[in-house]
Amino acid sequence: MMKYLRKLRSPLGLLTFAILVLALGSAGCSKSDRPPGEAEEEAIARTEFTDRIENFFEYDPLKAGKGSQFLIHLTDLTDGSPVEKADVMLTIRKQGGAEVAQMKARVGKVTGIYVADVAIPGSGAYDIEFHVKNQKIDERMQLTDFEVE
Repeated sequence: MMKYLRKLRSPLGLLTFAILVLALGSAGCSKSDRPPGEAEEEAIARTEFTDRIENFFEYDPLKAGKGSQFLIHLTDLTDGSPVEKADVMLTIRKQGGAEVAQMKARVGKVTGIYVADVAIPGSGAYDIEFHVKNQKIDERMQLTDFEVE
């Protein structure tokens, strides 16, 4: 060890050490595919309840005409278990208006998690109804305050 420390005292040793530190420090940096000045938006998370289920879901901010993936985590409140093998339908309505889209979530890789690809055509305020149905549960959850840019 002392042998290496003595080498660092020489100008060549210090230069070698500095180059090594710079190389290792820049190895962790990566170039972003995002244009400069465009920050990554954080996912939005909400937790909603009925008497029977807990619905914790996350999604990217909604933008007109662009898709946003909803990760939906469902829990049966009667026993705390994940909701298994359910049909999960999302119905989207313009706030105070007509239905604009409906989609079925697919079963995720983990029990109790469902994934829905949501695309809303126009900007404004929307409501989303989650309909969760399996052999034990048939729940509807009408949620408001979804803003689409």
